Amino acid sequence: MPEMYVNIESLNFRSSPSSAEDNIIGKLYLTQKVMVGDTLSEGWVECRAPVDGDNRNGFVSAKFLRQPLTPNREKLIASVHKQYMRFERGLGEEHISPFSGFVGEMWRSVGNNNLDGTDRDNPWSAAAISFMVKKAGDAYNNFRFASAHSKFIHHAIKARRNGDTSAPFWGYRLHEVRPEIGDIVGRDNPEISPVVTFDIAEQIDAYRSHSDIVVRIDTENNKLIGIGGNVSDSVGTATYDLAPGDFLSSSRNAFVILKNITDGAPADV
Repeated sequence: MPEMYVNIESLNFRSSPSSAEDNIIGKLYLTQKVMVGDTLSEGWVECRAPVDGDNRNGFVSAKFLRQPLTPNREKLIASVHKQYMRFERGLGEEHISPFSGFVGEMWRSVGNNNLDGTDRDNPWSAAAISFMVKKAGDAYNNFRFASAHSKFIHHAIKARRNGDTSAPFWGYRLHEVRPEIGDIVGRDNPEISPVVTFDIAEQIDAYRSHSDIVVRIDTENNKLIGIGGNVSDSVGTATYDLAPGDFLSSSRNAFVILKNITDGAPADV
């Protein structure tokens, strides 16, 4: 059976191909992989997916599934999905066990063995991104794993400038490339000065910022959905606006796209 992926935050998994109220047998969640069979009339597709720990057969609306991406992008999204589900889709709070221990794993992945989620004055969002990228496989080995987003944002911008294809991401201005699933969005924290722009991020690698891994492009509603760490004290979703042409808007303080080049560098602009 070919695979597809859930492209909505929550999708009803049904025992029959209809939207009857009494045939919901479970929920599927954003980025989850499903094995699909026959496509039926009126847009339903038969599929097999894990529900509550057991693989089950059922039906979903095909319009809420997406086709597979390139292999390395899917490995990254699988890594993101694992953490998203481990933190109960944004409900698992950083300072409560077992989630505090999960945050500790993320800190250790960037060389800090002394922090966990109970250390609430220490932002762990960059450690979370680094952890998820590191768990995505060998294609990401040359990522600039760090406890600050500024480090890997600057590294990606510099890698593009130098034509370094060993780096898994290249940094672009918002108007240069359209975001895709498997890219990373970087944004400024407006509550902390100085204001960070692409030009500043290109010059230095020490400033406060945030980033999220892109998991959904919703062109119909002009939205981009990312998943990141320390989002409402958990691993959860963040929403960004799309500008005309499906470019990323700066309206939510975004200033850079880290383009995933693990399956080949794009023709530069």
